[in-house]
Amino acid sequence: MVIFDVAPQGFSGCSALEFVSWPKVLARQKLVCGDQMILSHRQTLYRICLLAVDTELPLACVIPRDNMAMVRHRASACFGGISSDRQHPHIYEPPQPTEFQRQRLQLLCDILDLVAVSGAESLSTHELAFRRIYPGMTVGRGAEWKSSSHRRRTQRLIAEARAMMNGGYRALLAGGEGRQK
Repeated sequence: MVIFDVAPQGFSGCSALEFVSWPKVLARQKLVCGDQMILSHRQTLYRICLLAVDTELPLACVIPRDNMAMVRHRASACFGGISSDRQHPHIYEPPQPTEFQRQRLQLLCDILDLVAVSGAESLSTHELAFRRIYPGMTVGRGAEWKSSSHRRRTQRLIAEARAMMNGGYRALLAGGEGRQK
């Protein structure tokens, strides 16, 4: 989210009127802390927060200094590239997952769906591996399954999917910059 507030005296820039009259405002909510909006430009969504009450004063980006500061800086740079001239493509692009990352994230989501729909207790790791991770797997049950690398990888993927569900997705949204240590 890009946060805007009134720029210090002597600075020029766009005003809140530019956001209010944006061609594609998908959502707008007035909160005590300011207006939150979701703007669309081409295929990218931008979340902004307007802290300024006066819509005619010039605005400045506010970047809180926390573990997400670099992500917010990139977001403001991406947004700044289009807000000044909406007709030309901007220099900075938001981070996009590669095809491999997209497939892996889809696999993790599928694993969560299978575990959540059937329940963690009723679906064995062997069944999950056979249904989604290794369709056509020939590894049987028992000792062969317990000692297989397929079982260990399936367990790791289940743990990774649960970790992603329980907050790990934040690092993904932050482009890896917002990982908590």
